[in-house]
Amino acid sequence: MKQSYLKYMLGHDKNYRLSFIITAAVPIACAAAAVIIRFGQSMIIPLVPKCTIKTLTGFNCASCGATHSTLALISGDFLKAVYYNPLYIVFLGWLMYLYIRLAVSLAVRPYRPFTLRFDWIKAVAVGVIVLAFSVIRNLPFYQAFFY
Repeated sequence: MKQSYLKYMLGHDKNYRLSFIITAAVPIACAAAAVIIRFGQSMIIPLVPKCTIKTLTGFNCASCGATHSTLALISGDFLKAVYYNPLYIVFLGWLMYLYIRLAVSLAVRPYRPFTLRFDWIKAVAVGVIVLAFSVIRNLPFYQAFFY
């Protein structure tokens, strides 16, 4: 009887096995963290540090509101999460895309390892987007609309 590809790779390739275990553990860890945060919000919120950039300058940084956005996502309120920090939601979507791509690359035959390639053009583009978002979210029209 022919052995399945997945069973063969799990039995013979140590790196594949480790990747498979990590890929399987990520959703379990995220679900556990969501449950802990959902039911322990009153204890966790005081432990979250304040934004250093906002404390020092009074301006919102690109990640200001990410904690509230995460809490809103865990509560199931997607629109409120976007309200708190839309760039953070885009970032989480990108992370989910990378995770799904990794999971698919582990299951597809023949096995093709998933690799991230660093590209200067994309890195600069992301930096410009983050900087532009930081500037735009501190302008009066954005604050009047969102705050």
